[in-house]
Amino acid sequence: MTDTTAPWREIQRTTAFEKFGRAVDQVHFEMPDGQKEEFYLKRERPAGAVLALTPDQHVILARQYRPGPDRVLHELPGGFIEPGEQAAAAIARELLEETGYQGTATEVGSYWLDAYSNVRRTAFLATDCLLVAEPQPERTEFIEVVILTLDEFRTRVLRQGAMTDTAAAYLALDHLQLL
Repeated sequence: MTDTTAPWREIQRTTAFEKFGRAVDQVHFEMPDGQKEEFYLKRERPAGAVLALTPDQHVILARQYRPGPDRVLHELPGGFIEPGEQAAAAIARELLEETGYQGTATEVGSYWLDAYSNVRRTAFLATDCLLVAEPQPERTEFIEVVILTLDEFRTRVLRQGAMTDTAAAYLALDHLQLL
């Protein structure tokens, strides 16, 4: 009997596209039943996202247009972890760059982005966040900083599917025992 959950054997991998720290690889596999199939898999550098809270428990979000969904979404601050950079340092840097806020960050877990990607994201919770500078977003980021109550965040953003990185938000809320 064939083990249907056995790892597939990779036959060949070719990079189809690469730009802005993201790539798409064409990968040929032999599956457990001997059949051969090709898949297009997303490859990225490690990244993180942070549920950032002010001292009075308001959520700090980056509202911006996202080209994949072709929508303006409320996003958790976050981004790529640069080579040699610690995840906590990357999150602190991204939070400050995107929103101008700083706080005390705690890693609360990690998760796979999706089944056709090698992307593993690290989830953080940042507490006692204070505005300390003007945001300095990257040249391709056009961000409006939005502050919502936890209740507004849950009802208007999280439950409505109006953001990405929902797994990071849920991990942080679970860490706070607010689920």
